[in-house]
Amino acid sequence: MTEQRVAIGAQSDGRFDALIHEGVTATAQYGELAEAFIVSTRALYQARTMHLDVQVADMDVIANIFMRAPGDAVGSFALESAIDELAVEMRLDPIALRVRNEPDKDPTSGRPFSSRHLLEAYRMGAEQFGWTARTAQCGVRRDGEWLIGMGCATAAYPYVRIPGGAARITLTNDGRAKVEAAAHEMGMGTATVQTQICAARLGLPLDKVTFSYGDSSLPGTIDAVASQQTASIGAAVIAAHTKLVAELFKLLPQGSPLTGLSPAQIETVDGALRKRDAPHQRESYVSILRHARRDDLSVEASAPLPLEMMHWSMHSYGALFCEVRVSAVTGETRVTRFLGAFDCGRILNAKTAASQFRGGIIMGLGLALMEVAQIDERTGRIMNPNLSDYHIPVHMDVPEIDVIWTDLPDPRAPMGAHGVGEIGITGVAAAIANAVFNATGKRVRNLPITPDKLL
Repeated sequence: MTEQRVAIGAQSDGRFDALIHEGVTATAQYGELAEAFIVSTRALYQARTMHLDVQVADMDVIANIFMRAPGDAVGSFALESAIDELAVEMRLDPIALRVRNEPDKDPTSGRPFSSRHLLEAYRMGAEQFGWTARTAQCGVRRDGEWLIGMGCATAAYPYVRIPGGAARITLTNDGRAKVEAAAHEMGMGTATVQTQICAARLGLPLDKVTFSYGDSSLPGTIDAVASQQTASIGAAVIAAHTKLVAELFKLLPQGSPLTGLSPAQIETVDGALRKRDAPHQRESYVSILRHARRDDLSVEASAPLPLEMMHWSMHSYGALFCEVRVSAVTGETRVTRFLGAFDCGRILNAKTAASQFRGGIIMGLGLALMEVAQIDERTGRIMNPNLSDYHIPVHMDVPEIDVIWTDLPDPRAPMGAHGVGEIGITGVAAAIANAVFNATGKRVRNLPITPDKLL
């Protein structure tokens, strides 16, 4: 639960003079988990001056816990609704207003962005969604009782890589590899992506690489939190791969085509060590291990400290587009189309990334239109602690969802990738609320957007 205030002062051309984002987040006496709803605001827009502040109020209620994109999901609703409201007041296209306030470096830290292609995501998304068909005047588009509106919003979620990542790679003399890391899989595709990463690093086909996880005896302590697991494991796999090449070099047979070279001159391609730019100078893993009379070779390495986070401002970004229909008779809101255009560095697996994006967007539909915990003011207990009374999106609530991405690698991130797990929900509620305003002329500032607030 949060209560937020956003105030924006702008010049006549829309450039921000002042940006205020402040408020209160409620926590329980036990299990305090505050919603840091200003995190994304710190890096999204340029303004001559900013005031960002979060106060915490301890309340006698059931202990709260993190859901997807804690802080950023609810903070983006307040900020991006205010951006849209300013665009309406200034008679500017909401995308044009955002473009005019695009920063060239992090507005609060002053650090350069490691990679930021948000405007490209907006360009791609607006073109595919058909943003030019939007009318600025509210309530103009209509189909019988249904008022039709379009809205957009920006999404951002910080890049995170938590120390503690480690991995073990074992090569066997039949040309297979096993990668091991103490991670856990919750359906986001960790095993698939890490198998891909290791196969690519070693130059092996996917069917000759296995990824083992879910065992505390394995190296590393890598949590599936903060959209950081892929980067944390991947950085450890890269470190282990570097160590593996060095160990293989020590086992080279006499007279090898690679004798006299250094590991820095070597690449790993097609199951072999090979001199860069000299394909004929190679030695296969199988040959190296068999000449050394080894059944296998195993190395373990830890990921380097995440120093990239100290030198660069690093985030995942999204440009979200929504079309809604609102019944003028009942106030029912139906999301009919949704598109997310994301800038998350290199996309390692298109299928699993699209699944993560869509899953987050669907959770955002629930945040925007139906999910609410009814609290008994006398006892502080939740009165709808079941899926009969606590409503979440079902198949009939979910529209066609398109997801696209820039796929531009970040040179400062391991594998060039940023997190995709939590960016999907961020900004969704604001995009829906802005579309509802475009359809009805009614600005809803308290989620969820239920029919009684639109009648």
